[in-house]
Amino acid sequence: MQSAANFGKKGKTACFPANIFRDDVFLDATLAKITMATETSWSEQELVKSPHLRLTRFTVPTRRALISPLRERLLSSIRDFNVAGTGRENHFCMALEEALNNAFYHGNLEISSELKEDGTSAFIDLAREREQLEPWRSRNVYVTELVGLFGLWISIEDDGRGFNVEAAFERCNDPELMLSSGRGLMLMRGFSDELFFNSRGNEVTLVLYPEDQEKNLPLQAESETGQLRRMVAG
Repeated sequence: MQSAANFGKKGKTACFPANIFRDDVFLDATLAKITMATETSWSEQELVKSPHLRLTRFTVPTRRALISPLRERLLSSIRDFNVAGTGRENHFCMALEEALNNAFYHGNLEISSELKEDGTSAFIDLAREREQLEPWRSRNVYVTELVGLFGLWISIEDDGRGFNVEAAFERCNDPELMLSSGRGLMLMRGFSDELFFNSRGNEVTLVLYPEDQEKNLPLQAESETGQLRRMVAG
């Protein structure tokens, strides 16, 4: 079980490298690490774990207090696999924070960004109210984390109705029409290496590639040591 206290005090279909040794990857559901969700925690299911990659699935109740500790848990993957240095991690942190806020506030709690524009506490007050009421309180946020020597993929899906992604990005091109939601989209796009939305608009995937000049080369496991290295042509 991962509680808010545990990490509050700490700093689409997955594709795996084809040549990772089969014995390094554990797919048997009976070996998966599973923790169950409660009102103050999320469930965490470790589907794949090896020295080279980790695939984890989170189911998170719509409790705003879980956003910060969940963010810190996901950011720890960057350090676990040496994906990026402090500077890029801090930038990615802002993109991740925005994506999580969108899923909780706009997706599951269905609160419009326009409430932020009037300078009152209406946005937070409505969030606090809906967090305790149905149907909003029974919704979840689903996070899929895939991390390894090839980088970090984080997909965040909510139970909301989604939004028109194309129209939202079009508004970003007009400063007079761009609300805080548009600024958030620009922030996510600017501080992640790649950004994808599903067609419904209720799932976003953020990608952070490693700081490696040879990051575009395929991975291959060495037969003697089992360690992954980049394949170099010629």
